[in-house]
Amino acid sequence: ASQEKYTGDAFVDGTAAMAVVGPWAIATYKGKVDWGVVPVPTSSGKDPSEIHTFSDAKNVAMYSACKSRGTAGDVLKFATSKEQDGKFLAATGQMPLRKDVASTYADYFAKNPDYQTFADQAARTTDVPNVPNSITIWQTFRDAYSKSVIFGRQDPGSALDGAARTIDDLASQP
Repeated sequence: ASQEKYTGDAFVDGTAAMAVVGPWAIATYKGKVDWGVVPVPTSSGKDPSEIHTFSDAKNVAMYSACKSRGTAGDVLKFATSKEQDGKFLAATGQMPLRKDVASTYADYFAKNPDYQTFADQAARTTDVPNVPNSITIWQTFRDAYSKSVIFGRQDPGSALDGAARTIDDLASQP
């Protein structure tokens, strides 16, 4: 685990020029920072409409041992219905995992335009891949990023190049 002690927000505190955030940042930054949202640039300059990102899924499930599958199924259908997803969006500002979130809740985004960019991106999300060594892969990236970008203990290029080699090796293992 990292040795991070700082609990503030470097973007709000003016020590970072940018931050990679989601819709939760709107409430955090409101009245504190004059900011805007842009897609994360890519090394190839790919158009933002072609970029996919990982979803921040909040999942529900029914266990196979469930004795009341009909009732549980009804609860799941209700909880993930268009109407309930709209209430979830209105209460939290979090995007329901729907490919059509921007058009389904167009009235919400008309009244809350700060959320529109996040809604547009919601149609282009994918699950975090569940691959062998995934925990080690993510930790390798996290460690290299923290060591170089956050704490400045290593050149970011060499840290991330080294992490990429390790990750390529881990990803090639069965």
